Amino acid sequence: MVARPSFRIAILALLPTTPGRALAQRLPGDVALAAGVDALAAPEARARRLSGIILIARGDRVILQHTWGFADWERRVPHTAATRFGIGSITKVLTETIVDQLVNENRLDLSAPVATYLPGFPDGPKGGHPTVGDLLTHRAGVPWRVTTELEETEHLNPADIVERVKAKGLLFEPGTQEYYSSAGFTCLARIVEVVEGKPFDQVLAERIFRPGSMTRATGETGQRLMPDRALPYRLVAGAVNTAVASARYKDLGFLTGAGSLYTTAEDLLHIVRALHGGAFGSIVARKQLGAPTDTVWASWYGYINGYEASMDFLPAQDLTFVFLTNLQSAATWQIRAGVRNLLTGRPVRAIAQVPAVAPGFEALSGVVGAYGDPADPVVISEAEGRLFRNGNEVYPIVGGWYYEPDTGTTMRFARDAGGRVDSMLTRYSGGRERTMPLIGPPGTDRLPLRRSARRGGP
Repeated sequence: MVARPSFRIAILALLPTTPGRALAQRLPGDVALAAGVDALAAPEARARRLSGIILIARGDRVILQHTWGFADWERRVPHTAATRFGIGSITKVLTETIVDQLVNENRLDLSAPVATYLPGFPDGPKGGHPTVGDLLTHRAGVPWRVTTELEETEHLNPADIVERVKAKGLLFEPGTQEYYSSAGFTCLARIVEVVEGKPFDQVLAERIFRPGSMTRATGETGQRLMPDRALPYRLVAGAVNTAVASARYKDLGFLTGAGSLYTTAEDLLHIVRALHGGAFGSIVARKQLGAPTDTVWASWYGYINGYEASMDFLPAQDLTFVFLTNLQSAATWQIRAGVRNLLTGRPVRAIAQVPAVAPGFEALSGVVGAYGDPADPVVISEAEGRLFRNGNEVYPIVGGWYYEPDTGTTMRFARDAGGRVDSMLTRYSGGRERTMPLIGPPGTDRLPLRRSARRGGP
């Protein structure tokens, strides 16, 4: 059953006790859309499973901008239009745009070996030379990440990441596989620094933020204060189902060029309008936003450490839909799908119910391990009596299953005749199932997340 939409006049909408706050003036034709969005989002906000902002624009005109939840949950500080969110891999879209500019200026050669710009950069296992283009297409063999959890709390720059890639080496012969690598994009950021002779954040400001009218965008500031930054949160097991918890601290400098940016919903609209208007050239605009007559969404997506961000653009209707959150939740991708359907007149599915926490039914130490493909394993770990899947907490539900509140994924473990766990069955939110064999104890290498900045969905 879908909850009835709740609307409040502007004065009441400013109160932090309300589940949502409208930030854009609505015209009569926009009321139905606002009602549909609120019907999707408000129940999840009341259940403390949504915290963020939605912005929808047709052309340059914002037709809806609404917030739910809090930038600071402990102090109950509400989001505003000025709230900055981490945008994760959407950062890569802007890095790619800079690379395209330098290529068009004949200052960067995609076919050149990376070592041309970064001396000592490793070759593949058989001696192949990774190119700049391989980094751009995730085919260089660079690991997903090359940092430890502890190192990710320190302030690292692109040169530091390059040195770690040199120490780690490449995973495979360049050009033979595609392996999603944030560390590879940070190596691209270092190449940009070498070509430009400036820090990457300065290049971003000059080449992207200023011409794109991104007045609130910024890279990681480390220990320096960042005004209006939303703090990041995750969903964990609560007394009944889910509860809001702080995400671990990370200094996103280690993801410079790959996932280090913070910005506002309005700034993402500004860069879309700049691209659409030709500020970065027609070729770049078509690459990032599609052809003007396209009837399919062009999508950017990213998440990092509790933040989740998406930008969906429908060229044929000149529609922009920005969704930024500081609470990673299975509700996010479902609301995103629902709003896209609202905008295109398609049926909207209700948000899936979140299962209740059940009593534990097996020893967690017996299910810990790495499952699936050795080159891309799913790691199950245990800490303080809680179970984690690739670092995200899961909790027991009825029927011998576990639930991952960040994504809506469920899983269970199978045993051999001797009672030992030998595989894990995963049931994804879309209904697809996958059985993964136990391949060994949890490793120390970091895991790749195969999600492109332009791929939609969870």
